[in-house]
Amino acid sequence: MKKLNLEPSEPYATHIGPALALNGILRSSQPLDLHCVFHGSIEGTFIKISRNAKIEADLLRAQKVIIAGQFNGSMSVSEEIIILPGASVTSDIKVACLHIIEGAQFEGKIKMAGFSLDDKSQTEDRGH
Repeated sequence: MKKLNLEPSEPYATHIGPALALNGILRSSQPLDLHCVFHGSIEGTFIKISRNAKIEADLLRAQKVIIAGQFNGSMSVSEEIIILPGASVTSDIKVACLHIIEGAQFEGKIKMAGFSLDDKSQTEDRGH
């Protein structure tokens, strides 16, 4: 069995703690560790949604996402999503590789394929 890598290759650039409730757009070119309540959109490379975090995102776009807390919204992830035991995810997901570990809750739709975050043909309805 493949061992899952739950940490980024570089240190977390930002830890947003549990005392914060944020609304808006969050963008980072370095790993994010979220422990907060957040409503809005998120764009980054490596995003960890920690156990006590409650994230409601119009769209989360990243290369890799680890979820231990609550997530509600849409995700477009180019590499991998790992949903850990105790996590609760309600989402429509586009991803290359998805791991849902026993004890996690997931509800939604999954589209799995190799795609680039910049490839709009994967996300647009062509009307055919």
